[in-house]
Amino acid sequence: MQNNAFSMNELVPLIKEVIGEGGEFRLFPRGTSMLPLLKEGRDSVILVAPSVLKKRDICLYRRENGAYVLHRLIKWDQEGRPVFCGDNQTALEYGVPRESVVAVVSAYYRGEKRVELGAFSYRFYSFWHCVFPLRRLRFLPRRTWGLLRRLVKRKTS
Repeated sequence: MQNNAFSMNELVPLIKEVIGEGGEFRLFPRGTSMLPLLKEGRDSVILVAPSVLKKRDICLYRRENGAYVLHRLIKWDQEGRPVFCGDNQTALEYGVPRESVVAVVSAYYRGEKRVELGAFSYRFYSFWHCVFPLRRLRFLPRRTWGLLRRLVKRKTS
C-alpha cells in the first residue's frame, strides 16, 4: 500500500467537497490524542458532513491557530459552543466556534474491519470516556506507585 501524506490545508477543501455532496471521506489520523480508540498507522476514520452535533460525536475542527484536530465533543459551554477533548487528554478545549467544525466521524476502521459509531461496544466506550472526572482515576495507580518508589529511595539513601 502506498502512503501519500498531504497537509490538512490541502485536504480540507477536498473533504468539504466530497461530504458536501453527501459522500464519505476516509482519513488516516495522526497523533496520540485519541488513543486508545484511534491509533496512528492502524486506524482510519470515515468523515461525513456535520448536521446536528451531539454529545460524544468525534469532530474534525479547525483551531484558532489553523491546526486541524479530531477530538470528541464532551459538552456545550454557556454560550452554546462545543467543548472538545481528546480521549487521551484531560484538558478540555473551550471556545471552539460551531462554524469551525468541518466534519463528523460516522465510523472507523480498525485495520480492515469497519466499526459503526452506533455499535454497542463503541457507545459503551464513548460513554466511559465522557465520564470526565472519573477518567483521572485511571492514572491514580501509576502516580501512587511513583510516589511510593520515591519515598523508598529516600529512606534507603
